[in-house]
Amino acid sequence: MKENTQSILTTGNRFLMDMPTAWFMILSLIIVGAGFLGKLPTSMVGGFALFMSLGYLIRFVYWKVPLIKNTLGLASIGLTCAIIKHFGLWPENIVETMTNFIQGDTDFLSWFIAALITGSILGMNRELLIKAGIRYFVPITGGLVFAYLLGGLVGQAFGMSFKDTIFYIAGPIMGGGTGAGAVPMSEMYSEAMGLATDVTFAKIYPSVTIGNWLAIFGAIFLNILGKKAPRLTGNGALMQGYSVDESKASYHYNMTMNDLGTGLMLTMTFFILGRVLNGVCPIVHAYAWTIISVAVCKISGILPQRMEYSAVKWYDFAQGTFTVPLSAGIGIAMLNLQAMLDILSPGFVIIATAVVLGAIIGAGLIGMLVKFYFVESAVTAGLCMANAGGNGDVMVLSSCDRMNLMSFAQISSRIGGALVLVVQSVLLGILL
Repeated sequence: MKENTQSILTTGNRFLMDMPTAWFMILSLIIVGAGFLGKLPTSMVGGFALFMSLGYLIRFVYWKVPLIKNTLGLASIGLTCAIIKHFGLWPENIVETMTNFIQGDTDFLSWFIAALITGSILGMNRELLIKAGIRYFVPITGGLVFAYLLGGLVGQAFGMSFKDTIFYIAGPIMGGGTGAGAVPMSEMYSEAMGLATDVTFAKIYPSVTIGNWLAIFGAIFLNILGKKAPRLTGNGALMQGYSVDESKASYHYNMTMNDLGTGLMLTMTFFILGRVLNGVCPIVHAYAWTIISVAVCKISGILPQRMEYSAVKWYDFAQGTFTVPLSAGIGIAMLNLQAMLDILSPGFVIIATAVVLGAIIGAGLIGMLVKFYFVESAVTAGLCMANAGGNGDVMVLSSCDRMNLMSFAQISSRIGGALVLVVQSVLLGILL
C-alpha cells in the first residue's frame, strides 16, 4: 500500500506529461475548481492552465478504455467537452476563458496551426515536398468531383434536385469552413439569385456544420481502416515509397533552449508574412500565403539549416504538448452540438454523408494513381476539404493521429476551399 502511494506521488505518468498522477490531480483540482468558483483568469494564463488540465485528464480516463482509445481516439476529448457544454454543465467562467483563449484575442488556434504549418514543411524531405506538392491537387480534384456526383445522385433519390444539392449541401461542405467558405459563398449566391445574404447564409451554414462532424467521424473510420488494412496507409506518410521517417529532413544538431526561441520567432514571422501578403492579394487566404512562403524557403534552401531545425523543434514541442489539450479547448469553444442536432433530418444527413463519402473515395482512389496512400490522401485531400477549416483540420488530424500532415490539410482548407468558390461561381452561371 505504501509503495502504491509513493508511486502516484513520485512516479511520472506517461499519459499526464510524465507528471506524477497525484500531483497532476492536485494541480487540475485547483485550476478547474477556480473555474467553478468564477476565479479563473480569462487570459492566456487561465487558458493554458485550463485546457492542459482538462485535455490530459480526460485522455487519462479514456485511455483506460481500449474501445474508446482505439476507435474515437483524441476525438473523444473534444466530443466529451462539447457534450458537457451542450447540457450547460460548464460554468460561464470556464466557457468564457476557453473561448477567448482558443479563438478570441489570444487566438491560440492560429498560433498552433502556424507552428504546425511552418515546422511540418521545413522539416519535410525537400524531394518529397516537390513531388507531393505538384501532385496534391490531383486527389483534391478527385475528391471534389466524387463528392459532387455522389451527393447529387443521392440528393435526387431524396427528391432534391442535383442543382440544389450542389449549391446548398455539397459546395458548402467542401468549401473550406465558414469564414473563408460559407460567408463569401453566401454573398455570391445572394448576388446571383437576388436574395438577401442572411437568407442564403442560413441555407448553407447547416451543411458546413454537419460536414465538419462527418469529417471527424470519417477520420476515425479511416484510422480504423488503416489498422485493419495496412497496405492502404503509410501510417502518417502521404506518399508511397516514403516512410514517416524518410519523409523528414535529417539534421545533426543538439537542441538548446535558443532553438525553441528561434523556432517560435520564425514561425510567428511566417504567420505575420502571410497576413501581410493577404493584404496585398486578398484573393489568396493568409494561411495559403504562409504555406507558399514556407514552401518557397524550403525548396530554395535560403534558410540556414539551423533555423530550419529550430522551427522543426518548435513544431515538435507544440504538437507533442498541445495536441491533446487543444482537443478539449475546441470542444468547449467551437463544437456546437446543438447546431448539429437542429439539422438532423434523415434525408439531409444521408445526403451530407454521401458528399463526405464521395470526398473520401475520390481523394483516396485518385490519390493512389499519383502514388499517395489511400488513407492519408482521403484524410488530407478529402476530409480536410469537407471539414470546417482550421479547427476542423485539427480535429480531423488528431482523430486519426496524423497531425504531421497539417501543411497538406491547410492546402485543402485554404487553397482547395478557394477552388470550390471558383467552381461554385462557374456553376452559378451555368445552372441558374
